[in-house]
Amino acid sequence: MTGRLPLRCFAMAGLLSLACALMSAAQTSQSFDWPGKPVTLVVPFPPGGGNDAVARQIAGLAGQALGQPLVIDNRPGAGGTIGSASVAKASPDGHTLLLCSTSSLVMATVLYPGLPYRVDDLVPVVHIANTPMIWVADPGVPASTLKEFIAAAKQAPGKYSYASGGKNTMPHLVGQEFRIRNGLDMLHVPYQGSTPAYADLTTGRVNLMMDSIVSALPFVESGRVKGLAVSMAQRMPQLPDVPTLAEQDLEDLNFVGWVGICAPRGTPPEVTAKIARSVQQALAESALRAAFAKQIVEPVGAGPAAFAQTIERDAQVWRRIVAASPADRD
Repeated sequence: MTGRLPLRCFAMAGLLSLACALMSAAQTSQSFDWPGKPVTLVVPFPPGGGNDAVARQIAGLAGQALGQPLVIDNRPGAGGTIGSASVAKASPDGHTLLLCSTSSLVMATVLYPGLPYRVDDLVPVVHIANTPMIWVADPGVPASTLKEFIAAAKQAPGKYSYASGGKNTMPHLVGQEFRIRNGLDMLHVPYQGSTPAYADLTTGRVNLMMDSIVSALPFVESGRVKGLAVSMAQRMPQLPDVPTLAEQDLEDLNFVGWVGICAPRGTPPEVTAKIARSVQQALAESALRAAFAKQIVEPVGAGPAAFAQTIERDAQVWRRIVAASPADRD
């Protein structure tokens, strides 16, 4: 025995190497060619809402960048949790995506431990945009800023109330955080959405509410309610007299809603990266940015890693808020 391998062994080794190389090339080609069919973007809210509008505005341009249509599929119900659960259980091949948001992904999983999905069941893909908020008050309150409102409420315990679009919504939970932080005696009044709340806010039956700027803007511009603070880095050109929270040393109340795209856990990173690039390309279009500006939506475009940090940060914040005030959620 000389210790040398027979020639057929070298031949077999060569064939194995060739097979491995071909498999690697096939996998690379498969990921490069994705998607091979239309991609479904599940929107877990009814058509016509703010999140639905963002999804439809981004879908056309992002689909062009992907080379396949990005098809909107509205699956509303239970505060966005029905549609979210369906995507969490979908095949992680990148052809079923979720329009995820602060309320349906982070807040819902914190508030309702029995949901059939958790934050970790969905991987962050791209942070599309932020939806800034505004604090508004009835026109009769003796305050022009949120800081002045805090002072007035401290001087009159039990006199003032705050509204929300329903229990366990962001305005409700932020409102109770606001009350607790500042030691205020205020009653929470829930409504079936923010629209009916404005009927009472404009007449002084309730006194304070946090809402999305796009919903509140017509009421503030017409003078039917007072704008007390905006959760933006700078004052809005449309509302130059409404100060930011930072101007009032109230940065700890700077809550902002966000919307993005998530995918089922296990979706290949090269696929999520391609989706992120398609949305980033869409957000670079001036027409889309102009449309977002009209809706008071701030484009972001952060990819998977940065979006994951945003989700985790907000999850920690909402866990703390919910744990600190369980009685108000009964």
